[in-house]
Amino acid sequence: MDKVNAADTLMKHPELTDICRLKMDQHSNRTQWKQWMASITATLSMTSVGTVYGWYTTSIGRLQSEGSPVPFTVDEGGWLLSLTVLGSMIGPFIGAAMADNIGRKKTLLISTLYFIIGWLMIIFGENVPSYYISRLILGVGVGVSYTTNPMYVSEVADVNIRGALGTLIATNVFTGSLFACLVGPWVSTKVLTIILLFIPLLFIVTFIWFPESPYYLAAKGRSEEAIKAISFLKGIDDRAEAKEELDIILKNINDNIDTQNFKDKLSELRLPNNLRALMIITGLIAAQQLSGSFITISYLETLFTDAQIALEPHVATSIVLAVSLVSSGLSTSTVEKAGRRPLLFASTLGTTATLAILATYILLEKKTAVDLSSVNWIPILDVIVFQIVYQVGLGTLTNALIGELFPTNVKAIAGATITVTDGILGFAISKLYQVMGELLGVYVVYYFFAGSCFLAFFFVFAFVPETKNKTFAEIQTDLTESSFKCARRRNKI
Repeated sequence: MDKVNAADTLMKHPELTDICRLKMDQHSNRTQWKQWMASITATLSMTSVGTVYGWYTTSIGRLQSEGSPVPFTVDEGGWLLSLTVLGSMIGPFIGAAMADNIGRKKTLLISTLYFIIGWLMIIFGENVPSYYISRLILGVGVGVSYTTNPMYVSEVADVNIRGALGTLIATNVFTGSLFACLVGPWVSTKVLTIILLFIPLLFIVTFIWFPESPYYLAAKGRSEEAIKAISFLKGIDDRAEAKEELDIILKNINDNIDTQNFKDKLSELRLPNNLRALMIITGLIAAQQLSGSFITISYLETLFTDAQIALEPHVATSIVLAVSLVSSGLSTSTVEKAGRRPLLFASTLGTTATLAILATYILLEKKTAVDLSSVNWIPILDVIVFQIVYQVGLGTLTNALIGELFPTNVKAIAGATITVTDGILGFAISKLYQVMGELLGVYVVYYFFAGSCFLAFFFVFAFVPETKNKTFAEIQTDLTESSFKCARRRNKI
Protein backbone atom coordinates (compact mmCIF):
# COMPACT_ATOMS: atom_id res chain seq x y z
CA MET A 1 0.00 0.00 0.00
CA ASP A 2 1.50 3.40 -0.93
CA LYS A 3 1.49 6.45 1.31
CA VAL A 4 -1.51 8.11 -0.33
CA ASN A 5 -3.64 4.99 0.01
CA ALA A 6 -2.46 4.65 3.59
CA ALA A 7 -3.63 8.19 4.32
CA ASP A 8 -6.98 7.43 2.63
CA THR A 9 -7.41 4.37 4.83
CA LEU A 10 -6.71 6.40 7.97
CA MET A 11 -9.33 8.95 6.95
CA LYS A 12 -11.96 6.27 6.28
CA HIS A 13 -11.09 4.53 9.55
CA PRO A 14 -9.92 7.29 11.89
CA GLU A 15 -9.91 4.90 14.84
CA LEU A 16 -6.76 3.35 13.29
CA THR A 17 -4.83 6.61 13.45
CA ASP A 18 -3.73 6.39 17.07
CA ILE A 19 -2.83 2.70 16.64
CA CYS A 20 -0.68 3.49 13.62
CA ARG A 21 0.96 6.39 15.42
CA LEU A 22 1.68 4.16 18.43
CA LYS A 23 3.39 1.64 16.16
CA MET A 24 5.41 4.39 14.48
CA ASP A 25 6.47 5.69 17.89
CA GLN A 26 7.86 2.25 18.72
CA HIS A 27 10.26 2.54 15.76
CA SER A 28 11.33 6.14 16.23
CA ASN A 29 12.62 8.43 18.91
CA ARG A 30 9.77 10.89 18.93
CA THR A 31 9.57 13.58 21.59
CA GLN A 32 6.91 16.05 22.67
CA TRP A 33 8.87 18.55 24.74
CA LYS A 34 9.19 20.94 21.80
CA GLN A 35 5.38 20.93 21.45
CA TRP A 36 5.17 21.88 25.12
CA MET A 37 7.74 24.64 24.71
CA ALA A 38 6.08 25.98 21.55
CA SER A 39 2.71 26.10 23.32
CA ILE A 40 4.08 27.60 26.53
CA THR A 41 5.86 30.40 24.65
CA ALA A 42 2.89 30.95 22.31
CA THR A 43 0.55 31.35 25.26
CA LEU A 44 2.86 33.95 26.81
CA SER A 45 0.78 36.31 24.69
CA MET A 46 -2.11 35.25 26.94
CA THR A 47 -0.01 36.34 29.91
CA SER A 48 -0.17 39.81 28.35
CA VAL A 49 -3.95 39.39 28.18
CA GLY A 50 -3.99 38.54 31.88
CA THR A 51 -1.99 41.65 32.76
CA VAL A 52 -4.59 43.80 30.99
CA TYR A 53 -7.26 42.55 33.40
CA GLY A 54 -4.91 42.35 36.41
CA TRP A 55 -3.87 45.97 35.88
CA TYR A 56 -7.51 47.03 36.11
CA THR A 57 -8.16 44.95 39.24
CA THR A 58 -5.22 46.39 41.15
CA SER A 59 -5.28 49.96 39.76
CA ILE A 60 -8.94 50.99 39.58
CA GLY A 61 -9.19 51.73 43.32
CA ARG A 62 -6.20 54.09 43.22
CA LEU A 63 -7.39 55.80 40.03
CA GLN A 64 -10.68 56.60 41.76
CA SER A 65 -9.05 57.78 44.99
CA GLU A 66 -8.07 61.32 45.93
CA GLY A 67 -4.57 62.25 44.86
CA SER A 68 -4.61 60.14 41.70
CA PRO A 69 -2.47 61.75 38.93
CA VAL A 70 -5.37 61.04 36.55
CA PRO A 71 -8.53 60.98 38.72
CA PHE A 72 -11.50 58.82 37.62
CA THR A 73 -15.11 58.80 38.74
CA VAL A 74 -16.83 55.47 39.39
CA ASP A 75 -18.60 55.68 36.02
CA GLU A 76 -15.38 56.54 34.18
CA GLY A 77 -13.65 53.62 35.90
CA GLY A 78 -16.39 51.31 34.68
CA TRP A 79 -15.81 52.48 31.12
CA LEU A 80 -12.13 51.52 31.38
CA LEU A 81 -13.24 47.91 31.74
CA SER A 82 -16.06 48.14 29.20
CA LEU A 83 -13.83 49.67 26.51
CA THR A 84 -11.38 46.80 26.94
CA VAL A 85 -14.23 44.38 26.32
CA LEU A 86 -15.34 46.45 23.31
CA GLY A 87 -11.83 46.28 21.86
CA SER A 88 -11.84 42.52 22.38
CA MET A 89 -14.84 42.36 20.01
CA ILE A 90 -12.90 44.19 17.27
CA GLY A 91 -9.72 42.14 17.64
CA PRO A 92 -11.16 38.77 16.55
CA PHE A 93 -11.94 40.00 13.03
CA ILE A 94 -8.38 41.28 12.67
CA GLY A 95 -6.95 38.10 14.18
CA ALA A 96 -9.04 35.75 12.02
CA ALA A 97 -8.14 37.53 8.77
CA MET A 98 -4.44 37.67 9.64
CA ALA A 99 -4.26 34.08 10.89
CA ASP A 100 -5.62 32.74 7.61
CA ASN A 101 -3.55 35.04 5.40
CA ILE A 102 -0.15 35.47 7.03
CA GLY A 103 -0.20 32.58 9.50
CA ARG A 104 -0.85 31.87 13.15
CA LYS A 105 2.72 32.59 14.27
CA LYS A 106 3.03 36.00 12.59
CA THR A 107 -0.41 36.99 13.86
CA LEU A 108 0.58 36.21 17.45
CA LEU A 109 3.82 38.15 17.05
CA ILE A 110 2.00 41.16 15.59
CA SER A 111 -0.57 41.05 18.42
CA THR A 112 2.19 42.26 20.77
CA LEU A 113 2.10 45.65 19.05
CA TYR A 114 -1.34 46.32 20.51
CA PHE A 115 -0.09 45.58 24.01
CA ILE A 116 3.06 47.66 23.57
CA ILE A 117 1.18 50.66 22.15
CA GLY A 118 -1.56 50.39 24.78
CA TRP A 119 0.86 50.31 27.71
CA LEU A 120 2.92 53.19 26.27
CA MET A 121 -0.23 55.34 26.03
CA ILE A 122 -0.96 54.73 29.71
CA ILE A 123 2.64 55.46 30.68
CA PHE A 124 2.59 58.82 28.91
CA GLY A 125 -1.15 59.53 29.24
CA GLU A 126 -2.19 62.54 31.27
CA ASN A 127 -5.99 62.52 30.97
CA VAL A 128 -9.00 60.21 30.98
CA PRO A 129 -9.48 60.07 27.14
CA SER A 130 -5.90 58.84 26.65
CA TYR A 131 -6.59 56.00 29.11
CA TYR A 132 -9.81 55.20 27.25
CA ILE A 133 -7.96 54.90 23.92
CA SER A 134 -5.21 52.80 25.47
CA ARG A 135 -7.69 50.34 27.00
CA LEU A 136 -9.52 50.05 23.67
CA ILE A 137 -6.21 49.23 21.91
CA LEU A 138 -5.30 46.73 24.61
CA GLY A 139 -8.71 45.14 24.11
CA VAL A 140 -7.98 44.67 20.41
CA GLY A 141 -4.79 42.83 21.40
CA VAL A 142 -6.84 40.66 23.75
CA GLY A 143 -9.23 39.76 20.91
CA VAL A 144 -6.43 38.91 18.46
CA SER A 145 -4.66 36.72 21.03
CA TYR A 146 -7.81 34.91 22.15
CA THR A 147 -8.72 34.11 18.54
CA THR A 148 -5.31 32.91 17.37
CA ASN A 149 -3.91 31.01 20.36
CA PRO A 150 -6.35 28.06 20.30
CA MET A 151 -5.63 27.63 16.59
CA TYR A 152 -1.86 27.49 16.98
CA VAL A 153 -1.77 25.33 20.11
CA SER A 154 -4.25 22.72 18.83
CA GLU A 155 -2.42 22.46 15.50
CA VAL A 156 1.07 21.83 16.93
CA ALA A 157 -0.02 19.33 19.61
CA ASP A 158 -0.20 15.53 19.45
CA VAL A 159 -3.59 13.98 20.19
CA ASN A 160 -2.62 12.67 23.62
CA ILE A 161 -1.47 16.09 24.94
CA ARG A 162 -3.75 18.42 22.93
CA GLY A 163 -6.17 18.98 25.81
CA ALA A 164 -3.41 19.64 28.34
CA LEU A 165 -1.71 22.16 26.06
CA GLY A 166 -5.05 23.83 25.37
CA THR A 167 -5.51 24.55 29.08
CA LEU A 168 -2.28 26.59 29.04
CA ILE A 169 -4.26 29.43 27.44
CA ALA A 170 -6.34 30.04 30.57
CA THR A 171 -3.40 29.21 32.86
CA ASN A 172 -1.26 31.97 31.39
CA VAL A 173 -4.13 34.46 31.56
CA PHE A 174 -4.19 33.94 35.31
CA THR A 175 -0.40 34.06 35.45
CA GLY A 176 -0.58 37.57 34.00
CA SER A 177 -3.42 38.64 36.30
CA LEU A 178 -1.65 37.30 39.37
CA PHE A 179 1.63 38.97 38.43
CA ALA A 180 -0.07 42.36 38.01
CA CYS A 181 -1.94 42.03 41.31
CA LEU A 182 1.17 40.93 43.21
CA VAL A 183 3.30 43.79 41.91
CA GLY A 184 0.57 46.46 41.78
CA PRO A 185 0.13 47.23 45.50
CA TRP A 186 3.86 47.94 45.97
CA VAL A 187 4.48 50.33 43.06
CA SER A 188 2.73 53.26 41.40
CA THR A 189 0.36 52.69 38.50
CA LYS A 190 2.93 54.10 36.07
CA VAL A 191 5.74 51.86 37.34
CA LEU A 192 3.42 48.83 37.19
CA THR A 193 2.60 49.66 33.57
CA ILE A 194 6.30 49.96 32.69
CA ILE A 195 6.93 46.53 34.21
CA LEU A 196 4.01 44.98 32.30
CA LEU A 197 5.39 46.43 29.06
CA PHE A 198 8.27 43.94 29.23
CA ILE A 199 5.97 40.87 29.05
CA PRO A 200 5.04 41.23 25.33
CA LEU A 201 8.73 41.88 24.63
CA LEU A 202 9.62 38.64 26.43
CA PHE A 203 7.01 36.84 24.31
CA ILE A 204 8.62 38.04 21.07
CA VAL A 205 12.12 37.00 22.17
CA THR A 206 11.04 33.47 23.18
CA PHE A 207 8.36 32.59 20.61
CA ILE A 208 10.06 33.83 17.44
CA TRP A 209 12.29 30.72 17.33
CA PHE A 210 9.41 28.23 17.01
CA PRO A 211 7.86 27.15 13.68
CA GLU A 212 4.54 28.02 12.08
CA SER A 213 1.61 25.62 12.52
CA PRO A 214 2.07 22.56 10.21
CA TYR A 215 -1.66 22.70 9.42
CA TYR A 216 -1.40 26.27 8.16
CA LEU A 217 1.72 25.50 6.10
CA ALA A 218 0.07 22.41 4.59
CA ALA A 219 -3.08 24.36 3.76
CA LYS A 220 -1.01 26.95 1.91
CA GLY A 221 0.83 24.31 -0.12
CA ARG A 222 4.14 24.92 1.66
CA SER A 223 4.86 21.21 2.06
CA GLU A 224 8.61 21.44 2.63
CA GLU A 225 8.15 23.95 5.45
CA ALA A 226 5.37 21.79 6.89
CA ILE A 227 7.63 18.73 6.91
CA LYS A 228 10.36 20.70 8.68
CA ALA A 229 7.84 21.97 11.26
CA ILE A 230 6.51 18.45 11.85
CA SER A 231 10.03 17.04 12.20
CA PHE A 232 10.97 19.77 14.68
CA LEU A 233 7.84 19.60 16.83
CA LYS A 234 7.60 15.80 16.98
CA GLY A 235 11.33 15.06 17.08
CA ILE A 236 11.20 13.01 13.85
CA ASP A 237 14.51 12.37 12.10
CA ASP A 238 13.12 10.27 9.24
CA ARG A 239 11.81 12.45 6.39
CA ALA A 240 9.53 9.65 5.14
CA GLU A 241 7.92 9.41 8.55
CA ALA A 242 7.37 13.17 8.63
CA LYS A 243 5.85 12.95 5.13
CA GLU A 244 3.35 10.37 6.38
CA GLU A 245 2.29 12.81 9.09
CA LEU A 246 1.89 15.51 6.45
CA ASP A 247 -0.31 13.20 4.35
CA ILE A 248 -2.64 12.72 7.32
CA ILE A 249 -2.79 16.48 7.88
CA LEU A 250 -3.58 17.12 4.21
CA LYS A 251 -6.48 14.68 4.34
CA ASN A 252 -7.93 16.65 7.25
CA ILE A 253 -7.83 19.90 5.29
CA ASN A 254 -10.38 21.09 2.76
CA ASP A 255 -8.78 20.95 -0.70
CA ASN A 256 -10.19 24.38 -1.59
CA ILE A 257 -9.01 26.21 1.53
CA ASP A 258 -6.63 28.46 -0.40
CA THR A 259 -9.35 29.65 -2.78
CA GLN A 260 -12.04 30.18 -0.18
CA ASN A 261 -13.11 33.75 0.47
CA PHE A 262 -14.99 34.99 3.50
CA LYS A 263 -18.37 34.01 2.03
CA ASP A 264 -17.17 30.47 1.34
CA LYS A 265 -15.84 30.05 4.85
CA LEU A 266 -19.09 31.37 6.28
CA SER A 267 -20.91 28.71 4.26
CA GLU A 268 -18.55 26.07 5.66
CA LEU A 269 -19.34 27.27 9.17
CA ARG A 270 -23.03 26.56 8.49
CA LEU A 271 -22.42 22.85 7.92
CA PRO A 272 -24.15 20.66 10.56
CA ASN A 273 -20.95 19.56 12.31
CA ASN A 274 -19.61 23.12 12.50
CA LEU A 275 -22.93 24.57 13.65
CA ARG A 276 -23.07 22.01 16.43
CA ALA A 277 -19.51 22.86 17.46
CA LEU A 278 -20.39 26.57 17.42
CA MET A 279 -23.48 25.93 19.54
CA ILE A 280 -21.43 23.93 22.07
CA ILE A 281 -18.67 26.52 22.43
CA THR A 282 -21.14 29.44 22.53
CA GLY A 283 -23.01 27.67 25.32
CA LEU A 284 -19.81 27.17 27.31
CA ILE A 285 -18.75 30.79 26.72
CA ALA A 286 -22.15 31.93 27.99
CA ALA A 287 -21.71 29.71 31.04
CA GLN A 288 -18.29 31.29 31.67
CA GLN A 289 -19.67 34.82 31.53
CA LEU A 290 -22.86 34.04 33.45
CA SER A 291 -20.87 32.36 36.21
CA GLY A 292 -19.71 35.87 37.11
CA SER A 293 -16.04 34.85 37.16
CA PHE A 294 -14.88 37.78 35.01
CA ILE A 295 -16.89 40.30 37.01
CA THR A 296 -15.88 38.80 40.36
CA ILE A 297 -12.17 38.97 39.50
CA SER A 298 -12.47 42.50 38.06
CA TYR A 299 -14.21 43.83 41.18
CA LEU A 300 -12.56 41.48 43.69
CA GLU A 301 -11.01 44.16 45.88
CA THR A 302 -14.29 46.12 45.94
CA LEU A 303 -16.23 42.94 46.80
CA PHE A 304 -13.89 42.07 49.68
CA THR A 305 -13.94 45.66 50.97
CA ASP A 306 -17.76 45.73 51.03
CA ALA A 307 -17.90 42.31 52.70
CA GLN A 308 -15.58 43.56 55.50
CA ILE A 309 -13.36 40.49 55.34
CA ALA A 310 -10.63 39.66 57.86
CA LEU A 311 -7.70 40.29 55.47
CA GLU A 312 -6.53 43.33 53.55
CA PRO A 313 -8.46 43.28 50.21
CA HIS A 314 -5.32 43.34 48.04
CA VAL A 315 -3.82 40.42 50.00
CA ALA A 316 -7.04 38.40 49.64
CA THR A 317 -7.15 39.22 45.92
CA SER A 318 -3.60 37.94 45.43
CA ILE A 319 -4.45 34.73 47.29
CA VAL A 320 -7.51 34.12 45.11
CA LEU A 321 -5.54 34.67 41.89
CA ALA A 322 -2.71 32.42 43.10
CA VAL A 323 -5.22 29.64 43.81
CA SER A 324 -6.74 30.22 40.36
CA LEU A 325 -3.33 29.73 38.78
CA VAL A 326 -2.69 26.51 40.70
CA SER A 327 -6.19 25.24 39.85
CA SER A 328 -5.73 25.85 36.13
CA GLY A 329 -2.44 23.94 36.41
CA LEU A 330 -4.40 21.12 38.03
CA SER A 331 -6.66 21.03 34.98
CA THR A 332 -3.58 20.82 32.72
CA SER A 333 -2.32 17.77 34.61
CA THR A 334 -5.64 15.92 34.88
CA VAL A 335 -7.59 16.63 31.69
CA GLU A 336 -6.00 13.84 29.63
CA LYS A 337 -6.73 11.29 32.37
CA ALA A 338 -10.12 12.45 33.60
CA GLY A 339 -11.56 13.61 30.28
CA ARG A 340 -13.40 16.82 29.41
CA ARG A 341 -16.96 15.93 30.41
CA PRO A 342 -16.26 14.74 34.00
CA LEU A 343 -14.28 17.89 34.75
CA LEU A 344 -17.03 20.09 33.29
CA PHE A 345 -19.66 18.25 35.38
CA ALA A 346 -17.66 18.83 38.58
CA SER A 347 -17.00 22.45 37.60
CA THR A 348 -20.60 23.45 36.89
CA LEU A 349 -21.95 21.86 40.07
CA GLY A 350 -19.12 23.28 42.18
CA THR A 351 -19.60 26.82 40.89
CA THR A 352 -23.35 26.54 41.51
CA ALA A 353 -22.80 25.70 45.17
CA THR A 354 -20.10 28.31 45.87
CA LEU A 355 -21.99 31.14 44.16
CA ALA A 356 -25.14 30.31 46.12
CA ILE A 357 -23.15 30.43 49.38
CA LEU A 358 -21.59 33.79 48.46
CA ALA A 359 -25.00 35.22 47.52
CA THR A 360 -26.45 34.06 50.84
CA TYR A 361 -23.58 35.64 52.81
CA ILE A 362 -24.04 38.99 50.99
CA LEU A 363 -27.80 38.79 51.62
CA LEU A 364 -27.30 38.24 55.36
CA GLU A 365 -24.64 40.96 55.56
CA LYS A 366 -26.65 43.59 53.67
CA LYS A 367 -30.29 42.85 54.50
CA THR A 368 -30.30 41.46 58.03
CA ALA A 369 -28.98 42.36 61.47
CA VAL A 370 -27.05 39.08 61.78
CA ASP A 371 -23.54 39.62 63.16
CA LEU A 372 -21.13 37.99 60.70
CA SER A 373 -17.89 39.30 62.19
CA SER A 374 -16.98 35.86 63.53
CA VAL A 375 -17.33 34.28 60.08
CA ASN A 376 -16.04 37.10 57.89
CA TRP A 377 -13.51 34.64 56.45
CA ILE A 378 -16.32 32.91 54.52
CA PRO A 379 -16.19 35.19 51.41
CA ILE A 380 -12.44 34.61 50.98
CA LEU A 381 -12.72 30.84 51.38
CA ASP A 382 -15.80 30.70 49.17
CA VAL A 383 -14.23 32.69 46.31
CA ILE A 384 -11.09 30.52 46.57
CA VAL A 385 -13.14 27.32 46.29
CA PHE A 386 -15.14 28.90 43.47
CA GLN A 387 -11.93 29.60 41.54
CA ILE A 388 -10.72 26.03 42.09
CA VAL A 389 -13.86 24.40 40.72
CA TYR A 390 -14.21 27.01 37.96
CA GLN A 391 -10.65 26.64 36.70
CA VAL A 392 -10.61 22.82 36.57
CA GLY A 393 -13.45 22.89 34.06
CA LEU A 394 -15.29 25.92 32.72
CA GLY A 395 -12.33 28.27 33.00
CA THR A 396 -9.77 26.20 31.09
CA LEU A 397 -11.48 23.57 28.95
CA THR A 398 -13.54 25.94 26.82
CA ASN A 399 -10.39 27.27 25.14
CA ALA A 400 -9.10 23.73 24.65
CA LEU A 401 -12.37 22.67 23.01
CA ILE A 402 -12.27 25.63 20.59
CA GLY A 403 -9.10 24.17 19.12
CA GLU A 404 -10.51 20.62 19.06
CA LEU A 405 -14.06 20.94 17.70
CA PHE A 406 -13.48 23.01 14.54
CA PRO A 407 -11.69 21.85 11.36
CA THR A 408 -8.74 23.89 10.11
CA ASN A 409 -10.61 25.70 7.33
CA VAL A 410 -13.12 27.36 9.69
CA LYS A 411 -11.06 27.77 12.86
CA ALA A 412 -10.31 31.43 12.17
CA ILE A 413 -13.87 32.56 11.46
CA ALA A 414 -15.26 30.32 14.21
CA GLY A 415 -12.72 31.72 16.68
CA ALA A 416 -13.64 35.27 15.69
CA THR A 417 -17.36 34.56 16.05
CA ILE A 418 -16.85 33.01 19.48
CA THR A 419 -14.58 35.79 20.77
CA VAL A 420 -17.03 38.46 19.59
CA THR A 421 -19.87 36.62 21.33
CA ASP A 422 -17.74 36.44 24.45
CA GLY A 423 -17.05 40.17 24.17
CA ILE A 424 -20.71 41.08 23.75
CA LEU A 425 -21.70 39.03 26.79
CA GLY A 426 -18.78 40.41 28.79
CA PHE A 427 -19.64 44.00 27.85
CA ALA A 428 -23.31 43.56 28.72
CA ILE A 429 -22.62 41.83 32.02
CA SER A 430 -19.92 44.30 33.07
CA LYS A 431 -22.38 47.18 32.60
CA LEU A 432 -25.44 45.40 34.01
CA TYR A 433 -23.56 44.14 37.09
CA GLN A 434 -23.33 47.62 38.54
CA VAL A 435 -26.85 48.63 37.47
CA MET A 436 -28.57 45.44 38.67
CA GLY A 437 -26.46 45.36 41.83
CA GLU A 438 -27.61 48.84 42.79
CA LEU A 439 -31.21 48.21 41.72
CA LEU A 440 -31.84 44.72 43.12
CA GLY A 441 -28.84 44.04 45.32
CA VAL A 442 -25.55 42.27 44.62
CA TYR A 443 -26.87 39.10 46.28
CA VAL A 444 -29.59 38.82 43.60
CA VAL A 445 -26.93 39.01 40.89
CA TYR A 446 -24.95 36.18 42.48
CA TYR A 447 -28.05 34.01 42.90
CA PHE A 448 -28.59 34.53 39.17
CA PHE A 449 -24.99 33.47 38.49
CA ALA A 450 -25.54 30.33 40.58
CA GLY A 451 -28.69 29.44 38.63
CA SER A 452 -26.84 29.92 35.34
CA CYS A 453 -24.12 27.46 36.39
CA PHE A 454 -26.76 24.92 37.39
CA LEU A 455 -28.31 25.16 33.92
CA ALA A 456 -24.81 24.80 32.43
CA PHE A 457 -24.54 21.35 34.06
CA PHE A 458 -27.50 20.11 32.01
CA PHE A 459 -26.12 21.78 28.88
CA VAL A 460 -22.83 19.87 29.25
CA PHE A 461 -24.71 16.63 29.90
CA ALA A 462 -26.85 17.03 26.78
CA PHE A 463 -24.49 18.49 24.20
CA VAL A 464 -20.75 18.49 25.00
CA PRO A 465 -18.92 15.47 23.49
CA GLU A 466 -15.91 13.74 25.00
CA THR A 467 -12.81 14.50 22.89
CA LYS A 468 -10.22 12.75 25.05
CA ASN A 469 -7.65 10.88 22.90
CA LYS A 470 -9.67 11.47 19.73
CA THR A 471 -8.20 12.66 16.42
CA PHE A 472 -9.65 15.66 14.59
CA ALA A 473 -11.25 13.24 12.09
CA GLU A 474 -12.95 11.25 14.88
CA ILE A 475 -14.25 14.42 16.53
CA GLN A 476 -15.73 15.67 13.25
CA THR A 477 -17.38 12.28 12.71
CA ASP A 478 -18.95 12.46 16.19
CA LEU A 479 -20.23 15.99 15.58
CA THR A 480 -21.68 15.08 12.17
CA GLU A 481 -23.42 11.96 13.47
CA SER A 482 -24.85 13.88 16.44
CA SER A 483 -26.16 16.60 14.11
CA PHE A 484 -27.89 14.09 11.85
CA LYS A 485 -29.43 12.32 14.85
CA CYS A 486 -30.86 15.63 16.07
CA ALA A 487 -32.19 16.38 12.59
CA ARG A 488 -33.90 12.96 12.37
CA ARG A 489 -35.52 13.51 15.76
CA ARG A 490 -36.89 16.89 14.60
CA ASN A 491 -38.21 15.35 11.39
CA LYS A 492 -40.01 12.63 13.34
CA ILE A 493 -41.63 15.23 15.53
